[in-house]
Amino acid sequence: MFKGYKKSFLVINIVLLIVILVLAINLIIIKHSSYLFCILSTLIPFILLVINYGYENKKRRYTYELIFYIFSYCILFLLITYILGIFIGFTQNIYKLNFNNLIHNIMPYTILIISSELLRHEIIRKGDGSTLSYVFITILLILIDMTLFLNTYNLNNGDEQIKYICSIMLPSVFKNIILMYFTKISGPIPSIIYRMILDLKIVVFPLFPDFGLYFDCTINCIIPVLICGIIEINLRKFKNKEIISNEMKNNFLYKHIILIVLIIIALGINLLSSGNFKYTMLAIGSESMTPTVCKGDAIIYKKLDKKKLPKIGDILVFKKEKKIVVHRIIEIVELSNNEKIYYTKGDNNEAPDGYPIEINEILGTVKLKIKYIGIPSVLIGEAIKK
Repeated sequence: MFKGYKKSFLVINIVLLIVILVLAINLIIIKHSSYLFCILSTLIPFILLVINYGYENKKRRYTYELIFYIFSYCILFLLITYILGIFIGFTQNIYKLNFNNLIHNIMPYTILIISSELLRHEIIRKGDGSTLSYVFITILLILIDMTLFLNTYNLNNGDEQIKYICSIMLPSVFKNIILMYFTKISGPIPSIIYRMILDLKIVVFPLFPDFGLYFDCTINCIIPVLICGIIEINLRKFKNKEIISNEMKNNFLYKHIILIVLIIIALGINLLSSGNFKYTMLAIGSESMTPTVCKGDAIIYKKLDKKKLPKIGDILVFKKEKKIVVHRIIEIVELSNNEKIYYTKGDNNEAPDGYPIEINEILGTVKLKIKYIGIPSVLIGEAIKK
């Protein structure tokens, strides 16, 4: 226990209330949204509490178990949802995975996650037993989520307000309630891991499964509760006894998690490569599109939708004389019967392709490139030809 433990309740709650009021005023009136503002909103109260009452670095009883379970179930959840995306389709992320995104989004968001969870941990430890402190820190971190994505939506529009509530506010409520439980029983590390996997994907992943607004909201609200429930059931065996590493090692999930992940990844690649679904994976065996797509890379293309035809600049996947080609559209010619023909060129080729492409020859348009993953397929194909 800290000296002056109960006296700290008042200070803690006043600090939290002030930050909550600042965030609320900002959301309603100022409407400023930036990583720096959000980071400072968590870092300043954290520093004030540490200066006044010290920082507790005591290991919690279920930290090891919770880290394993959170990592396992979050990874499995992502793999399963992305396999479902093969059937229902994907939507493209507005963020690009490049150096600029790393500096402006990924690193600041990572800092925000860490500072938020350290603050949550401090409030839980120093305000242990204060329900008001728990409520205040939960509200504060929900407001942080709402602030961070405030400018992503046009809140003057009714439909955008609904999207904002369903995509940001409601999932944040469920997530932060569950993270309070995780942090209380095991400290900040499991909660940080949870958010690094499920929150950071917003600025890291190039594609998301397109479940639709309301179904996506339902999933993002239910999954934290479901993961929490499963973890609670698994942790019951560890109650009322010392933590023994063999207990975890004898767990089925612990033994087979790598195998399960590999099987799901292999299943996903197999489904993508089958060509039977909305999205298909294809290994690139030539250098005609270098440096945009290099030999040995894999692309994921979306099957042609005749309601939304390709445009100039799109990378087309088409079949010509029983050969699949991946080249960029450089010209579109509209015929008298309202049909279109397409002319393409490889980015690395000096001359355009010497033939037109008709609509019935088009397989789809490239949506995503994955570096190096197609190398084994290319090497096997070249060995067979020899």
